Amino acid sequence: NNGHTTLSDTRYVNALKLFLSGVTPLEYQAYQGFARVGRQFSGAGARIACQMQAIDELRHVQTQIHAMSHYNKHFNGLHDFAHMHDRVWFLSVPKSFFEDARTAGPFEFLTAISFSFEYVLTNLLFVPFMSGAAFNGDMTTGT
Repeated sequence: NNGHTTLSDTRYVNALKLFLSGVTPLEYQAYQGFARVGRQFSGAGARIACQMQAIDELRHVQTQIHAMSHYNKHFNGLHDFAHMHDRVWFLSVPKSFFEDARTAGPFEFLTAISFSFEYVLTNLLFVPFMSGAAFNGDMTTGT
């Protein structure tokens, strides 16, 4: 649990700050979107599928917030990710993407978020991120 205290490369910690402050609010928007879309379906199967996906997205948010609180004990910069979300320039494209998806219909939301965000973006981010964390001695992130 204290593997992060042996990190010697500050570039990794800064990348972690960018990653967690950028992805966590998007995961929360995905949670809100799946919860909203699930209420619009009449069939029980689609409603439950959306509910399970919403719960999974909320679990991701909670895990990432916990990781931030753990790191912020030792490194500044992760104490107010929600405030930073509104002010960082590199999130302009994903924020616009989520705004478009959440204001569209249920089918458009599911297509945009399930395929583009979940399968393409987060899988391409998280798999190498865990490898990079292990390479930098960050065993906390891998767990």
